[in-house]
Amino acid sequence: MPICTTCTAAVDYLYTVYESQHNLRLEQCNKCGAFADPYVEHDSLTLMIDLILLKRGVYRHLLYNRAAEPRKSVSTADAGSFSQTQPANDREKMRWMTVLRFGGPLICLDTFIRWSHLNPHQPSHTSPWTKETGISVFRTFVGVSVETIAFHVGVLVSCYLVLGVADRLSSRVSMTDIRREFRFSLIPLTLFYSSLTKLFLLFLLTIWRPSPELSPPRTTSSYWLQLFDDDKVDREWVVRNVLGGMSAGFGLRVILDSHPIFTTLIIIAGWVGKTVVSHLVSRWVGGDERMGEAWLAYSIP
Repeated sequence: MPICTTCTAAVDYLYTVYESQHNLRLEQCNKCGAFADPYVEHDSLTLMIDLILLKRGVYRHLLYNRAAEPRKSVSTADAGSFSQTQPANDREKMRWMTVLRFGGPLICLDTFIRWSHLNPHQPSHTSPWTKETGISVFRTFVGVSVETIAFHVGVLVSCYLVLGVADRLSSRVSMTDIRREFRFSLIPLTLFYSSLTKLFLLFLLTIWRPSPELSPPRTTSSYWLQLFDDDKVDREWVVRNVLGGMSAGFGLRVILDSHPIFTTLIIIAGWVGKTVVSHLVSRWVGGDERMGEAWLAYSIP
């Protein structure tokens, strides 16, 4: 059943279609009075921008309301025929297929970003499509894929355990609508959606790297500006570790509807699982000890 993107109350329909697909009317939530899901009328670019900005409403639209069937009416004078809602099993299968379709390109993008950070100084006079480069990219892809799977498995297992404890502690409290609609297929989909913010900023840092020769001298910059110099702050590490963890925790908060402490424990459990796997594959992915240590520097999502 779809939910209101404002108050998360369950609603029967998000919008009503009259005679044509483009003639529709948004439904209002009976609890808060707002439109149940304004994102029905938004395009894909707006959805992606709001995902990068970590807005709760777009998470609820994509995770709970994306495949919801509208109320169909032949005309305004006639009551019309009402479509049946999609079976829960079909929606669950569709979510897992979306995880595969959405996760593959994101893993490839993360592979490019990670490989660019591990190999920042490529000779400009040689072709980038060499055998050594292909092997390095393939190893990076395998490493990123294994780490991503380990992180998602760790989060899934910890969610199962933490939610079991949380349900026992709150057994006397009525379950909310968003918690009632929770399915485990939402977890990996949420993690991929949350990674867009991190990958977007990392991709920008990969394209526009600071030039050391263009940086101002130490004597002319103030103390506060020096704190943001590349030799003092690793921007890629901060974006991947700090911002990546915060965005993943935010996404899980949207679907779990639990205390932030439980969400923090879940993210930490996923980090631990991914870090263990990173230590196992770091030497093979990097090819030597130095590159293996550089790989571990970005092992936390």
